[in-house]
Amino acid sequence: MLVPRRFGPVRTLAVAGGLAITAGLLLISPVGPPCPFKMLGLDGPMCGGTRMLRALLAGDPLRALDLNAFALVVLLPLGGSLFVAGARYELGTARRLWPAGAGGAVSAYLLGGGLLLWTILRNIPVPPFAVLSA
Repeated sequence: MLVPRRFGPVRTLAVAGGLAITAGLLLISPVGPPCPFKMLGLDGPMCGGTRMLRALLAGDPLRALDLNAFALVVLLPLGGSLFVAGARYELGTARRLWPAGAGGAVSAYLLGGGLLLWTILRNIPVPPFAVLSA
């Protein structure tokens, strides 16, 4: 039987504060160093990701799909699943965040391969791939 982890109010406030700051920065504006893909004149795997989230929050899923389909269809559900897995792990009802064994390895390779394939396909400037660019 798994025992729930005990943590005090400081840790709870730190996690809640970190989530609030991250969500605020994501919704307000992109922050950080310049994108290395854009410096090379290419679209990276997450180009259009912030605009995709804004469109989704505004209730326009078709616009969100147009801006970054991979992030909407694969990465957003994956992030939600990892969030739930992290909460279950912290509460002591799960032993790990990612599947163990061959299933976890295959999942990681498929995710990495899909991200690489998405990045390559969205930078091919001929139809039908030209519509994938941000």
